Amino acid sequence: MGDESKIKVWVMSNEFEPKIVGGLGIVATQLTRMLSKLGAKVTVLCPENSDRLTISNINSNLCIFRFPKNTKYFNRAKQSFKAEAIIKSAFAKGGVKPDIIHVHSTEFADTAKLAGDRFDLPIVYTCHSLASQGISSIHGKQQTTLIRIANRIIVPSRWQAKVTKRLYPRIDGKKMIVIPHGVAPVSKGSSIGASHKLLYVGRLIPSKGVEPLIKAVGLLAQENRKVHLTIVGSGKASYRNKLRTLVKQAGVVKRIHWAEKNPYKTVQQMYGSYGAVINPSKKESFCLVSLEAMANGVPLISTTSGGMREFVTSQNAKIIHSIDSAHIARAIKEFWNNPEQARKRVINARTTAAQYKWPVIARKYLSLFSDLKLGRP
Repeated sequence: MGDESKIKVWVMSNEFEPKIVGGLGIVATQLTRMLSKLGAKVTVLCPENSDRLTISNINSNLCIFRFPKNTKYFNRAKQSFKAEAIIKSAFAKGGVKPDIIHVHSTEFADTAKLAGDRFDLPIVYTCHSLASQGISSIHGKQQTTLIRIANRIIVPSRWQAKVTKRLYPRIDGKKMIVIPHGVAPVSKGSSIGASHKLLYVGRLIPSKGVEPLIKAVGLLAQENRKVHLTIVGSGKASYRNKLRTLVKQAGVVKRIHWAEKNPYKTVQQMYGSYGAVINPSKKESFCLVSLEAMANGVPLISTTSGGMREFVTSQNAKIIHSIDSAHIARAIKEFWNNPEQARKRVINARTTAAQYKWPVIARKYLSLFSDLKLGRP
C-alpha cells in the first residue's frame, strides 16, 4: 500500500509509552501501534521528559513527536499544549497533513481545535473518563471543548456513554460511539502463583476501594497466615500516607508489598506470578486491569461497577457484591475454597478476553476513520 492511499492520523496524547500513568496511556499506546501495523500512517504528538523536541521513526508508519513541557510548547497555568507551536513544529520537522485528528487527552484540546479548523479535518475524541475534578475545572473545560468540537466521541462502555450524556445532555446521539478498549495478553499459560498471593493494580484514589481491601487482608490474616497482597499503583502523597497508616492500624505491614513505580511492561509480566487479581473499585469507565487479568489466565475477584458489568460476570470472575472489607474478604475466601470453580472461570475469562484483542478493536477505529475521511455520515 503506497503512502498516498494510507489513511493519515494525528494522535494526541499526554501519555504514551514509556510515559504511562494509567489506562489512558496503555490504550493510546497499544491502539496507536496496532493502527500503524494495520496500515495507517500515524503521527503521535505527546510529551517529552527532556527539554528538547525529539522525533523517532520519521520514515515508518509510526512517527512520534515528543514535545517538552517547557514554555515554548506548554502553558502550565492552563495545563494545555500551545497549539500554534505544536502544529508549526510538527510540520517543520517533517510531519504530514493528516486525514483525521485523534485525541486522547484534554491537554491537546486547543491543538486539536486549531488543526481541525485550519485544515478542515474531522476530530475523533476518545473519552476515557470524565474529568475527575468536575466540569468547571481546567481539564473539565478542556474536555467540554473536545466534546463540542469532535465529530465523533468514542467511549469504552455503554455505562460511560450514559454518564457522559447525563453531564452533556445536548450531545448529538450520533456523535457518540461505544468502542471498548483492547488487550494484549503476555502470559500464555495458566497462573502459576499460589492462591494466597493477591495482586492489586491501579491508581491509589478513594474510589478504587483500596482501603477496604487492606482491611480485608487484616480479616483474612486471622485465618490464613500466608495471605499476601502486592499493591501496584501511584497516587497523591497524602493518600499514599493515609493508606500506609491504615496498613499499620490493620496490623498487616508484613503482608502488604508496595510497588508504586513499575513500568507498564513490568506490571504485565507480573500477572502470572499471582494467585488472583483483586479489583474492589467503586467506579470504572471500563477497567483494563480486569480485562488484562482475564487475558493472562489469572483468576479475577472483582466488583462489577460501571463499565465492568459489560464483561465481568459470575461466569468469568468471583464477584465482590459490596465494597466493604467483610464482603471483599468473603469473596477471596470463597475463591480459595472453590479451586475447581476458579479454574472454570479462568477458562471462561480467556474466552471473554479473546473478543477484545487489539486487532479487532483497532479495525473498528479504522472503519470509523475511513468513513469520516470519505465524508460518510
